[in-house]
Amino acid sequence: MTRQTDSIKIRPDRKLLLTVGCGHEVPWPETLSDGDFVWPKDFRMNDFPGTPEGDICYDIPDDQYFSWLADYLPANLPPLTKEQQNLSHNRNQHKHLSGFRLGLHAGWHEVEAASRPNYEYPVDFQSSGDIAAVTSHAAGSTYQDYAEAYVDILDPGERLMTPAELILAEFGWHSVMEDEKKQFARYWPEFRKLDGIDVVLGVSSTRSEPADAGWRVYLGLTLQPITDKNDRIKELKVFYHEWQDMIS
Repeated sequence: MTRQTDSIKIRPDRKLLLTVGCGHEVPWPETLSDGDFVWPKDFRMNDFPGTPEGDICYDIPDDQYFSWLADYLPANLPPLTKEQQNLSHNRNQHKHLSGFRLGLHAGWHEVEAASRPNYEYPVDFQSSGDIAAVTSHAAGSTYQDYAEAYVDILDPGERLMTPAELILAEFGWHSVMEDEKKQFARYWPEFRKLDGIDVVLGVSSTRSEPADAGWRVYLGLTLQPITDKNDRIKELKVFYHEWQDMIS
């Protein structure tokens, strides 16, 4: 077992999210980290089609929604974060700004999020970094579950995380998901946050978080250079198709 005073550094193929007590480094979830940048959900673009009476049109048909998004997204981008600027400035190098790649990552993120939480963290974990005080979640997966799932699919040169590294990686998921909940409650108060059971069962309601809600900035960056609206709509449909394919 790692002693509380031993700091754990993340593997070189992971990106740093934060450093907790004792110098332990917490990586971004793999679904939100790719190459030399990260792309967390961003819920700031929260407009939605309305009815003639000014209410939210929760049950808008898909074709009308895609048509509305195709105009709204590229024309209403908020100030970009440093990570979003990095992605935008290097779009030709990374080629991540496409409906296909975004839908793939967005769906993957929801599927992975549905398998959390796996650990319970003390309220002071970010300041203490006391790995020994972390306990397994009653309904979560164990380290043995992780090892059995990954040992046969590792690429050459890869290794399994240690139990302590897994605890820190899961704390990255915990931190990101807590931030997502706070953001969503702030910017999308009229909607219900998509949760694990929605993803597992493939069930959602008209008032559930739209699949694009947290990815609109990236979709807007994708659509900006596309002058033909029909092509923008096609890109949005690809995003939704890949998202649905991943969670199904």
